[in-house]
Amino acid sequence: MAAPLLYTDNLPLRKAEDLPQYRAEAAGRVLPWVFGNATVNPVPLDLAGAEWLVADHPIAGVTRVTVAGQATQGWQLVQQLDATGHPIAVVRLAQPAPADPVAVTVSGRRHPETGAVLATPAAIVRELLRLCGHTEPRDAWAGLDEHYGQTALGLVIAEEMPLRQAVAAVVESLGAMWRPGWATRRAPGQPVATLDASVVESITARAENTALRTTARVTYAYDWAAGAARGSMSLAAPQSVGLWGELPLEIDLPAVRLARDALAIASARLAAAARALWVVDATVSDRVGDLREGMTVLVDHAHAPAGLAVLTSVSLDREQGSYTLKAEMHAASAPRVDLVRRGAALVPAASNAQQVTYRDGVATFTVLDENGQPMAGAAVTLDGLYTANTDASGQVQFRTERGAHTLTVRMPGYADFALEVVV
Repeated sequence: MAAPLLYTDNLPLRKAEDLPQYRAEAAGRVLPWVFGNATVNPVPLDLAGAEWLVADHPIAGVTRVTVAGQATQGWQLVQQLDATGHPIAVVRLAQPAPADPVAVTVSGRRHPETGAVLATPAAIVRELLRLCGHTEPRDAWAGLDEHYGQTALGLVIAEEMPLRQAVAAVVESLGAMWRPGWATRRAPGQPVATLDASVVESITARAENTALRTTARVTYAYDWAAGAARGSMSLAAPQSVGLWGELPLEIDLPAVRLARDALAIASARLAAAARALWVVDATVSDRVGDLREGMTVLVDHAHAPAGLAVLTSVSLDREQGSYTLKAEMHAASAPRVDLVRRGAALVPAASNAQQVTYRDGVATFTVLDENGQPMAGAAVTLDGLYTANTDASGQVQFRTERGAHTLTVRMPGYADFALEVVV
């Protein structure tokens, strides 16, 4: 049995050259792994453009296929073994597309035992490690289950990367702390110990305000076929803006699919970034008990600010009987974070004619929600001047000139959001 890959080793991904048959322009392309629901740019297999590899493994299914931006019903999903005996998922088109771009929305890998689609952070991380030869205890990554068990991800891995980078792509954008086998939110919980004069040997605290931020621009729901995020939103912590002005933070959540999850994760990250931070360094007797990274302690010492702190580094010197600790604590309670604007990306007609078209001076826009479904009955305003409602297909038309425009969309049950479009 081969030894498990190290976290510094590359994932065992195959390339098109590992296939017995592929189209010449696919040379050098990594064969994708797909987790959750995601749209991929498939690998062409034949000269006619009829067969396209969508994943280098079995998948749960395909929900949508587009050719040159137009949805087509003329396709068939075939799960088969290639000539080397490796399982692959292939889409066959009834009308071959040798020159047109093809995009496929995939429901990806299943759990090897339960058959469930692997779409939550913990499920994806565990599968990545299994594919790299790791056998872990059942409670490994339990913190991801506890804090992010309902977060829906869609992730495509289609480039060479180390195992550590792949795990980080899942975990770190959530705002979580992690090390092999363990992860938790970077936020205070119930304290497990008190750092007071009876156990503290030395302690210092310094203010860390270089990372202070008061607003955030968030992108999420990445479309790997189009190479762009499909969702965006703007957040602000108004009290912090009043104190320090607008200090922007970019939060990229490419694997997060749904607006609700992106809002929750980004709001927590901005709330943490929008207040002053103390960094505490301490040497503490091991009489304090078992301490590990991610735990919360109560600081109660005359030489440091009082309050709850999250341990970010823990080192135990058994000979000296002491811990060397680093911790973070905020100087104030979490500020209110407001959703200022929610948007969704539409791409130009040249690359997606279904969503934006232009003919005889009339632009037709198709407004979709975060799941890619048409938003019927939405009130759409063009450049703040003209308003019309979308029809049953989510379409709305305006007579306008070519160029960049802004659509503002209002729909019951949704926050107002803006679409930046080019026609």
